[in-house]
Amino acid sequence: MQDIFKINTFSISDYIQRVNETHLPTSLTLEFSKRQRACYFLFWACYSMRLDTAAFNELLGEKLEKLYGMELLLCRILGLLKKENGGYRLTDNGAYLYHKIEQAYTTAYIDKSWNISRLQPFPEKIILR
Repeated sequence: MQDIFKINTFSISDYIQRVNETHLPTSLTLEFSKRQRACYFLFWACYSMRLDTAAFNELLGEKLEKLYGMELLLCRILGLLKKENGGYRLTDNGAYLYHKIEQAYTTAYIDKSWNISRLQPFPEKIILR
């Protein structure tokens, strides 16, 4: 599912009903471009404080440095990342900034999506702005 991200319904009873009817219990489907998939990978990889270039290359079929060379260089110059063991590690400043961004993203997008999904087992669509 390189280009598709699916979220199952939050409703346990609707989930069970869908499975019993041999339907996927998917409530939301997002179509990802390669760049969006890469961003999603990097966003969640930062939780571990390390960007694993081998895992990125395996998932995306391209080198991290090819897609994000300028961004990685800028982050290293600004002291947000350090090159380490064939990958990158977030510095303390990088981790601080990442968590500030992650909190804003969670509030603006994830919380909104989950609240709607909690109230509607299969929303037709969710518009994030």
